[in-house]
Amino acid sequence: MNLLEKIIETFDGQIIDEYDITHYKIPGKKYDIQLNSRREWSCDCPAYRWQKKSKIKSCKHIKWAKAKRFEWLVGS
Repeated sequence: MNLLEKIIETFDGQIIDEYDITHYKIPGKKYDIQLNSRREWSCDCPAYRWQKKSKIKSCKHIKWAKAKRFEWLVGS
């Protein structure tokens, strides 16, 4: 486990870097899910990277991160 993974684990699976990008980690997965300052989601998993150009680009990891962010915002 590297330092970034340890920090993300400590802060409930998310961290904001110096570029205002929020990084999410799913426990047990190595993928980095990101939400940038323009509110665009991205993931480095193969399912996301190999999708064709479309208006809505997503994967199950992004759906998980969106649900986790929603829970945090509403205080559940």
